[in-house]
Amino acid sequence: MLIQRVDSVLIFATDVARSVAWYRDVLGLPVRMHHGDFAVLDAGGVTLALHGGLDAPPDPRAAQTMPVLGVADYAAAKAQLEARGCTFTFENQTPGAVFGTFSDPDGNPLQIIQRRSA
Repeated sequence: MLIQRVDSVLIFATDVARSVAWYRDVLGLPVRMHHGDFAVLDAGGVTLALHGGLDAPPDPRAAQTMPVLGVADYAAAKAQLEARGCTFTFENQTPGAVFGTFSDPDGNPLQIIQRRSA
């Protein structure tokens, strides 16, 4: 197989320093490297890379990618994110998962998900 794994998720930002602070302080992701308009964060074994150069926040309806971040307890994670200023714009439940969508400071959508065992 040509594709072996997800290597990283690249998110463009209008202000990398602001985005690094948000991903670090709100989501709690460790910063592995930050130099100028580029930063690398650890999202539980998946690299989340932030890259400068975005002139204006994207239209959330036109987003082409969305990182989905696994959590152990959806309700607790949602409450903690809301306390840190996140607004959830979508939530859903299936027999196997509960998940919800919010945005970073540039309007990039992110989602948290709690998988349920069958």
